[in-house]
Amino acid sequence: NYGALPYGNIHLAAPPQLVDGATTAAAASAEASAAAPWHPDIVRHRGLGPYLRLLNDEQLLAIFSYVDGTTLAGGIASTSQFLYVAGHHEELWRDLVLRRWGDCGFEVPDPSVSEDAQGEEIDEKEEDRNRNEPGKEGGSPTKQNNGCWKDIYAHNHYIQQKSQSQTSPSNKPAPPAPKRHVPISMNGIYSDTFFRSFLCRSFALRPSWLAAHTVPTLPHAEVTTHRFITEYEEKNRPLLIKGASQSWPALHTESSHKWNAAYLTKVSQGKTFRATSGAAPLAAKFTMDDYLKYCSSSTEEAPLYLFDRTFAAKCPQLLQDFDGALKESCPWWSRGNVEAGHDLFSVLGEEGRPDYQWLIVGPKRSGSCFHIDPNCTHAWNAPIIGKKRWIFYPPGVTPPGVFPSPSGDDVCMPISIGEWFLTFWDAHVERRSDPDVRKRPLECTACPGDVLFVPHGWWHMVMNIGDDDVGTDDGRGMSVALTRNYVSASNLSDVLRFLDTRVSHISGCRDRAEAVPPKELGKEFRKALLSVMEEEDSNTTDCHDGEEKKCDESSRGGSGRRKWADLLEKSEERAK
Repeated sequence: NYGALPYGNIHLAAPPQLVDGATTAAAASAEASAAAPWHPDIVRHRGLGPYLRLLNDEQLLAIFSYVDGTTLAGGIASTSQFLYVAGHHEELWRDLVLRRWGDCGFEVPDPSVSEDAQGEEIDEKEEDRNRNEPGKEGGSPTKQNNGCWKDIYAHNHYIQQKSQSQTSPSNKPAPPAPKRHVPISMNGIYSDTFFRSFLCRSFALRPSWLAAHTVPTLPHAEVTTHRFITEYEEKNRPLLIKGASQSWPALHTESSHKWNAAYLTKVSQGKTFRATSGAAPLAAKFTMDDYLKYCSSSTEEAPLYLFDRTFAAKCPQLLQDFDGALKESCPWWSRGNVEAGHDLFSVLGEEGRPDYQWLIVGPKRSGSCFHIDPNCTHAWNAPIIGKKRWIFYPPGVTPPGVFPSPSGDDVCMPISIGEWFLTFWDAHVERRSDPDVRKRPLECTACPGDVLFVPHGWWHMVMNIGDDDVGTDDGRGMSVALTRNYVSASNLSDVLRFLDTRVSHISGCRDRAEAVPPKELGKEFRKALLSVMEEEDSNTTDCHDGEEKKCDESSRGGSGRRKWADLLEKSEERAK
């Protein structure tokens, strides 16, 4: 925090007072300038001058987003107290890093440094200037997080400059290594823009946010394929299955493949993963090691969230750490089990189908704001490291703070989870008592070892809450989860209707040349399902005397064809 306070606090600001019979530097300066009398927002007014101060803070940040790192740090942020705070806005430095190195990848400096080392790195001239500036009693270094985007920018800029100096024929000396940035807290800064950003990234998790548990929950031993499909999937109801993934190698305590930071870094060595944020202009590529360092030092309102769809191809071992065990523990979710009416998009082939499985990693308090899963698909989600807090709203019931356009093409909502909890929590609590029980939200906390069924069409929000239920510490930590989206007999009709009527909203196949294009997906999906019927029908043979086995196969083939014909016919009728 750079000391910014809510703008409403300006009404409590007092003019400079006498201190032991002598005026402060600010008071003396104010008395000496009759043309510029004291103003409660004097730090902003004098720091921006007569023209820039006419702009609001959002407009200033929009202008500063066009400058480079050298100008931002050495020019803007060194000009005045107010511009020091504005020039260190975390999102400005994040965007600089992403635009310069996002596509090619970048290093994250090790966030573990001592407080003594940090204290030695404060710029003394900068501190002196802040201390003597009008309206300021002095700047003080804050106990800051262990890293920020400015540090990432400086670290990668240094690497680039050092490399250029080594290859340059002029034998220019290598630049000095950058010092870690230590914020100085400023007095007299009143800004809702800067304070909101700080508040939404540093909030503590309230016990009331995590207390309710209304999602239907069953122990793994009580769930069968028949019960899951008839009572939950077909009825489109969420279900938390306790202990469903405890036997997976990724979670088993005695497994040499148990996932932790060291194991994930080792298995993924040399590979990069994609991370995005709803607030960031571009995606970023991280190695797992760098991303875990980022998790340990992230201070953003909406952190970059590693949401990688190609992890299985990059790191087959990660797939092996859960896929085989999933078939044993949750056969109703067995990948590619078309015969059982599950994972029907698999008929398009691994390359042709839309994206369907992701490795999810993020820092504590990161997550996903309210959304509906793509293409009308169901999903399951399994936390591997860290707990996840879920809030569901039924299909057709819009959560508070979420404002979709009439067509559904656009949605307006808070950009961060923190902003939603701090702004709309009371409205959410009121929804729990809706007279129509069917419109009430559902909530739960999913822990490592659990698997959560996410039915199609439900709005849902997910927040990573780490290993402790209520966070009063610095909020750092890592969360890792796996998820898959799928089509089954229970939602096939809705998927077909979606593919026919919402082509512009189809996702997961637009940026892969080998995937079926959105405009062709509905037609090709139907064609592939029909080909499954043809294959089953081709296995049907006439029943001859003494050939009981062939007769059984024939019966199964005919029955399979009838099953698929009935399924497609009913789905097409519902899709109309």
